[in-house]
Amino acid sequence: MTRPLALAACLMALASPALSDSTELSDTGSCPGCDLTEAAFAGQSLVGANLIGATLEDSDFSTTDLFLAQLDEARADRINLRDASLKAATFVGASLRDADFRGADLSGARLKDADITNARFDGAILCNTVMPDGELSREGCR
Repeated sequence: MTRPLALAACLMALASPALSDSTELSDTGSCPGCDLTEAAFAGQSLVGANLIGATLEDSDFSTTDLFLAQLDEARADRINLRDASLKAATFVGASLRDADFRGADLSGARLKDADITNARFDGAILCNTVMPDGELSREGCR
């Protein structure tokens, strides 16, 4: 193969991956370790989604149903989770710095409460968020 043709083939392969990370999550509900920086999933149903170790920084998951989703060790700084259903979701060791949880629900759903063990919430807005213990947080309300 000549050099220009080989270069063109390589560029085409890079330009059209089989599945982007956003498409993979939408199609399969699973995308551990994916890079979903600035992704838009507002209002979607991602029940049971596997996002362990995913990068979700600056993404919009507002009003999304993430019941039983796994976001352990996710990097989700500045994520928008306003009015999201996070019942029984896990955030073990996740980075949620400056995240917007206004109106979100982390309470139990007869199964178990959301697990936020060792999650980092520095600067997160938890105004009117139902916490795992069922209490309403007022942190970050103005």
